Amino acid sequence: MPNRPPPGRLTARLRTLTDTLMLGRRETRLLLLTAGVDSFGTGLYSATSILFFTLVRHFSVTSVGLGISAGSICALVISPQIGRLADRLGAHRALMMLFLVRAAGYSLYLLAKPYWAFVLLTCLVSTADRASPAINQSLMGALFGEQDRATILGTVFSVRNAAIVLGSMTATVPVMLNSPNLYQACVLANAASFIAAAALLVRMRASAEAATGTGRGAAGRPAAADVRSPLRSPAYLLITIVNAALLTHNTILTLVLPLWITAHTAAPRWVLTALLALNGALAMLAQVPVNRHFSSYRAASSASAFAGVAIGVACLVYAASGAATSALAATGLLLLAILAHSAGECLHIASTPLSFSLSPPQARGRYLTFYNLGRVGQDLVGPVLLGTALLHHAWAWCVVAAVVAAAGTLPRLLLRGPEPVWETPVRTAVPADGGSLGRLTPQGHDHADQ
Repeated sequence: MPNRPPPGRLTARLRTLTDTLMLGRRETRLLLLTAGVDSFGTGLYSATSILFFTLVRHFSVTSVGLGISAGSICALVISPQIGRLADRLGAHRALMMLFLVRAAGYSLYLLAKPYWAFVLLTCLVSTADRASPAINQSLMGALFGEQDRATILGTVFSVRNAAIVLGSMTATVPVMLNSPNLYQACVLANAASFIAAAALLVRMRASAEAATGTGRGAAGRPAAADVRSPLRSPAYLLITIVNAALLTHNTILTLVLPLWITAHTAAPRWVLTALLALNGALAMLAQVPVNRHFSSYRAASSASAFAGVAIGVACLVYAASGAATSALAATGLLLLAILAHSAGECLHIASTPLSFSLSPPQARGRYLTFYNLGRVGQDLVGPVLLGTALLHHAWAWCVVAAVVAAAGTLPRLLLRGPEPVWETPVRTAVPADGGSLGRLTPQGHDHADQ
């Protein structure tokens, strides 16, 4: 008879997984619930929004695209100011405000019939959408220490991916029925998801305010205005530019790949959905282990280099798939490409600790929103540049591969000094006589600039 596993092994494994993912912490559970609710609504909306605006509001695809571009420009300009506000109010309060702004903005889409109203609302929600991830990361940075930060970032990313996929699958119903009422319901459901996310954040208020020192009776935030701008930090400028370059993988996956597979390869059309599903599954399963492996400062810079190489390899194999004459060969090459693509995506996310290590704690909101401008920039120029080049010139795949691979190696090559050391903000307890709280210690030294 085969050996049976000893009783309790499954329970022990589940306990180990729970401990590894820190699911025993209330903050972890609330963050994951918030990410899941938020992302489910986003997946539902993303799959149906263009149909709502073109079939219900009767805007042209070009008009919708111009409105989205205007929103990206607003996000590029305003997001850093939101980060500055988050440093003053605390990441928890700022994130709740952003959730409520997004809920109001998306709800008003149901009433915004004139095109100018659509553009104004798109500027509002795009700015809030793009600022929210950085503020959320700032909150996680306050709640979790350096050793746990990579794990929570990876877990939240995996939950987001799963929820977006689930939301997109749910959107199949209104898309198949082609119902204007259901399209409007998807917009409203997305707005409701932000209200639910804000309600979950309320339950985290005490621990978040304790971690950030923004509760009642606190002396206030440190003098974040005295911290130099990220524009004056060569190291932070570098990783922000590298982030924008590595985010090429996102533009390729969402915009270029569907058109490339269906119009430029011999692979059958079903391959597209199969590869996208495989990418989503690999990202969900691999992100936490990859993040934990590359959790240190030096390891994160290595992750950036490996990410650039993996995305570059994927680009080259995508190009080769277009030259394959048989469906089997094209499908095999596309499978290899998506494996490299998924590896590059996970490694890119694993390089995120660089953005924490190089940012002073008292200005982390401002710095992380600046880092996130790489994503805004990619959203703004990536579709035009990559869509035009990669779909019309096979050699462009090689150029993009070389640029992304070279960009990914820059942190490893140029950030050769020790990890920046910032003095830890220390708050004293409230004195018994009701006097003032202790102040945060001033900013420490950044070895990268010495």
